[in-house]
Amino acid sequence: MPVSDQTRTSAAIGAAGATILAVLLLSPRHPATPCAGETSDILHANLTSHEVLAGEQDIAVTITMPGARAAVRPPLSVAIVIDRSGSMEGTPLANAKAAAEQLVDALDERDAFSVVTYSSGDETVVAMTRATPQQKAAARDAIEAIWDDGNTCISCGIERGAAELSHTPVANGVRRMVLISDGQANMGRYRSTDLSELAAETATRGISISTVGVGLDFDEQVMTQLADVGHGHYYFVEDTAQLGDMFARELGGLAETVASDVRLVVDDAGGTIEEAYGYPLVRNGSQVSIPIADLRAGETRKVVLHASLNTSDTGPLTVARFALHWRHTADGTFDQTRTQLDTTIVRDPARVRATIDRAATSIVEQARAARVLEQATTVYETQGYQAAQKVIERNLRDVKSNSAVDAPTVQAIEAASAASIDNFAKAPPQKAKKAARADAYLLSH
Repeated sequence: MPVSDQTRTSAAIGAAGATILAVLLLSPRHPATPCAGETSDILHANLTSHEVLAGEQDIAVTITMPGARAAVRPPLSVAIVIDRSGSMEGTPLANAKAAAEQLVDALDERDAFSVVTYSSGDETVVAMTRATPQQKAAARDAIEAIWDDGNTCISCGIERGAAELSHTPVANGVRRMVLISDGQANMGRYRSTDLSELAAETATRGISISTVGVGLDFDEQVMTQLADVGHGHYYFVEDTAQLGDMFARELGGLAETVASDVRLVVDDAGGTIEEAYGYPLVRNGSQVSIPIADLRAGETRKVVLHASLNTSDTGPLTVARFALHWRHTADGTFDQTRTQLDTTIVRDPARVRATIDRAATSIVEQARAARVLEQATTVYETQGYQAAQKVIERNLRDVKSNSAVDAPTVQAIEAASAASIDNFAKAPPQKAKKAARADAYLLSH
């Protein structure tokens, strides 16, 4: 079946450090609210058709938090963690400082904040405090005094930022670390697996991490992984002059957040979950867990899973059971919802084609397109622009020929594909790779 063909999307992403995170993400951390039944208005899981062949299949999972934006936003606790290594000298650091001041100015007395810097070590520039007018004025002076020097100890910044957030005077609400880096970690816990483990440990304390890669020298795969396991968001900002706008978007998202500490847990039944496109996936026996970024009211998050349906029989089959766990930011209480995915195994491809699920197919194709951009980036690194272009164009032809994919999805894939091809052809290699992977991140999330 065309929508199940995996030969054109073979590159693996999001696997680094997964085994290290298993205990952290799968261990029970709070009592769950019992759920009646196996259906959910929040959590949905669908195959690309209602009747399927045995073997390899993709599952489109959608998560939608109910309701509209609250009239009163939740209080915020924010740690701004700034790279001040020697490579940030001059305009980059000046822009980072200006953006930090803008973020602080946007907070009010319901909120709390801290400012941390890191280079070869780490320093608390502004200790966690309420965002009163007096404290914000003092913070502006302290931020202005930040100077550049040394190497890049990302783990130092994470540890210091987490320590500050653990002392927030704000009850409940959202606790978020915004981590900025313009270079590759070369001190402290600098290996990608160690950094991923640290981000996961931090997330278990109710602190989510959004990462901001600045310039062209940072490791985008590490920064993406930190955001994923840290339940936050990843941003690529080529020019630090864009940091102010990025901070404004991040702050707006925080203000609308209704669910944090979100986790999708899947139990195998008649199928085996092999991976999650664009997300780290951790297995423990027959169960897998996937960290999900904080959710806003009315926001829909998509997760595409690849599964093997291991059966020689035809007829009804329960593929998997799903549970979504989260914390309400309004009062700090924990909640969960459940659903399960059932299908019918057939041997006739015509029955599969007759029961196509267009919505699920479109979600799956978007995640596959993200996979292809990642694959093309690797091909670009090893074989050059023309080889990467062929990978992308082949996938785009397949997408356009699939009548089950809706027009908005085709347009989104086409736009991301064209941008990547253009960057591979014209942009400096470091920019081309980072831009393509940023587009892949947006498509898969």
